[in-house]
Amino acid sequence: MKSVKHILSKGQSIDEKYKVTFFLKKGSYAESYRVKDHEGKTKLLKLFAYSKLHRTQFDRNGDILEIRVLKTIKHPNLVKYCDSGGFLLNGQKYAYAILDFISGETLADKMKREQTFNPYEATDIILGVLNGLNYLHSLDNPIIHNDITNLNVMLDLSGKVAIPKIIDFGYARFLSQSNKDFLKEGLNPFYQANEAFNKIFSVQSEIFSVGALYYHLLEGLPPWF
Repeated sequence: MKSVKHILSKGQSIDEKYKVTFFLKKGSYAESYRVKDHEGKTKLLKLFAYSKLHRTQFDRNGDILEIRVLKTIKHPNLVKYCDSGGFLLNGQKYAYAILDFISGETLADKMKREQTFNPYEATDIILGVLNGLNYLHSLDNPIIHNDITNLNVMLDLSGKVAIPKIIDFGYARFLSQSNKDFLKEGLNPFYQANEAFNKIFSVQSEIFSVGALYYHLLEGLPPWF
């Protein structure tokens, strides 16, 4: 079986600030790694390949929109931004975001084991997700995540109580942006409101996705599966 080649290798230094310790996953335009900072603390590095990003994933200044969004947000139910930068490697341009490493698992991983959640646990998770979204939607320039699924909610298990955290802001958009900036390729249709198929994103369509997630947690399958 052919091994998958990763952009970064174990032990590689990034901007002389972070050392790669472990490859985590590969997506269509980004790869994720576990890294150590100067203090030996574990962080998550998300590496963006400029050549694989869609035009809608940049802001008007040519900066990567996801990194701009991450810099804007700070809430206990959202992934935490720490740092960002960029570099050239083998003639290719890359950017990276450093995020707090969440010690836990995604809802999707937990559901593979447990299939369904009891109503109390499911409600606690959904309330945490809604708290995070309420913060995003209440900003001066509201942010719509656009991709609330069981893959993009992690349970932080580092404390006594599991804390749901919304991750992966690759489809996030500022509400003030045009619907022409909405990239819908790759989104899970079972979680999308009707208007999202016409590239319309709003607070209401986000709440629809939370309802679909709630249903999935309780029933073991997303609506209309």
